[in-house]
Amino acid sequence: MKNTTFLILVLLIISTLFIAGCTQQQPVQPTPQPTALPAPTIMTTVSSLGTILVDAQGKTLYYFANDIPASGASSCNGQCAVIWPIFSVETITVSPPLVASDFSSITRTDGKKQTTYRGWPLYYYQADTQRGDVNGENVLKVWFVVKPDETVMISNKGNLGSFLTDKTGKTLYFFTKDTSGASTCTGTCLAKWPAFSADPVSAPSVLKPSDFSSVSRADGVKQTAYRGRSLYYFADDAKPGDVKGEGFNNVWYVANVSGITPIVTTSTTTIPTTVRTTSPPGGGYGGGY
Repeated sequence: MKNTTFLILVLLIISTLFIAGCTQQQPVQPTPQPTALPAPTIMTTVSSLGTILVDAQGKTLYYFANDIPASGASSCNGQCAVIWPIFSVETITVSPPLVASDFSSITRTDGKKQTTYRGWPLYYYQADTQRGDVNGENVLKVWFVVKPDETVMISNKGNLGSFLTDKTGKTLYFFTKDTSGASTCTGTCLAKWPAFSADPVSAPSVLKPSDFSSVSRADGVKQTAYRGRSLYYFADDAKPGDVKGEGFNNVWYVANVSGITPIVTTSTTTIPTTVRTTSPPGGGYGGGY
């Protein structure tokens, strides 16, 4: 009996040692390492002008008010492109809060590729030599840094001069029948001239924050105003760069950065305070709408 008990103990010890040996021989699985994300080619940084768009080396990126966003073209060529070199990256990777889908590229007339942001072609400024330089802001009143939080931008077009747009380049308008800090466009008028609303307002540095305010409309809609004038879209403007509402019934005009609209006499002769030769579109709506 003792021999049997001894034999069982020996077998148990051998089994334990065998199992332990097998366990020790199991390969150790390496801890998975997180996949490294590619370095961003476009990012943001905080400058004296607020949060702006920069390249991977921290150089400031600009937009040109003479360009028409989403048109697939750049208005800066020849010597202009020497002073304002184009920005182009083959692979677009961004840092938060930027969204890669906001970026694309166009093929310029010279055959080069140029990166765009929300349809606006992007540029450097030759005089920016260091990270964070913003020397190109408001040069000739048509060059501005790109701000990712921008809700109001500036476009410049021929005899219309510089006027306000939304962040995608859609034209904004004034209604001369409005009074300061109020809107008189309601009902059918508002269907044709939708109210523009941006909260908060972020705009190029040439536009003072104090020039923007909010109008509480009778219909409860909050409408953004510039220098006391309520801002609107025109429903017939199908794309950025369209200014079909300019001069409409002599009471609708693009929102000039000066805040001034043409003065219309009782004979409906327009006396422009800024040079504008665009003829008003035909047709119209009752009450100047």
